[in-house]
Amino acid sequence: MKKILELKNIYVGNEEIKILKNINFEVKKGEVLSIVGESGCGKSMTLRTIIKLLPKNIKILKGKILFNELDITEIQDMERIRGKEIGIIFQEPSSYLNPLFTIGNQIEEAIKNEKSKKLCKEKVFKILQEVGLPENVYYLYPHQLSGGMQQRAMIAMAIVNNPFLLLADEPTTALDVTTALGIINLLKNLVATHNLSVIFVTHDISLARFISDTIIVMYAGFIIEKGTSEEIYNQPLHPYTKKLINCLPEKYRKRERILTIEGEVPSLKNLPSGCPFSNRCDFKIDICEKYLPGEIKFENRIVRCFKYGNIVES
Repeated sequence: MKKILELKNIYVGNEEIKILKNINFEVKKGEVLSIVGESGCGKSMTLRTIIKLLPKNIKILKGKILFNELDITEIQDMERIRGKEIGIIFQEPSSYLNPLFTIGNQIEEAIKNEKSKKLCKEKVFKILQEVGLPENVYYLYPHQLSGGMQQRAMIAMAIVNNPFLLLADEPTTALDVTTALGIINLLKNLVATHNLSVIFVTHDISLARFISDTIIVMYAGFIIEKGTSEEIYNQPLHPYTKKLINCLPEKYRKRERILTIEGEVPSLKNLPSGCPFSNRCDFKIDICEKYLPGEIKFENRIVRCFKYGNIVES
């Protein structure tokens, strides 16, 4: 299957701090890849790195991002790719939809390479139907839509140019369970209909299993485990992945106490020496506090943990 995207040895940050470190993964055509982890692990920053929407004081320090074999890190004019060949859905649609313009106007504005006003309008009505919105939404303003309808409008804007790749940054965070399920099913249908590739960011590993083919688990700017969704969910390797799964309510009977992960993700400015998860890990040994584990191939998967070998990050 053809590769749509490949990140090779990506480091992101500045002279004072590295936010993403040695990031390596690929996305194939028609594949859904989920990035999972707590807040502050580097999930959203990974998406912003792909489309080069980084804060002014942050840059790509090292590595390559190959999109359809084109090195994005060398491109100065990202406007010809961003929004056209790579679409993005943000987690708070009300923050990104302009309250002064109708939904129809905003979707039309996102359309590339179409000068005919009539054809643009027809294209918008077609895409509204595809994302499950009635035609009258074309004439409505963002405040007249529910949260779920706003998110569907954002999805319409993201896919109206038939992109190769869709980046979804926690698109169900602010939605109730029923509405969120509708959005997830919509994304799955779009993947099947358009053979679309998707990178889906979420803190919910159960949701990631439902929607994705592959799961990447991130912690403190590192990829600490990577495998198929079923492998990750049913046979997690890294202690952090196991703890994430042990937090899921569906793992417990009624009135059972749900386990939590003690502590919090360390500040990138104050990472512990050695493995960044060592101060929260139940299985740490001496080497964990002294050295940073490198990527280890174990049972056709990638994991960063000294339980599976003594490879140290160089």
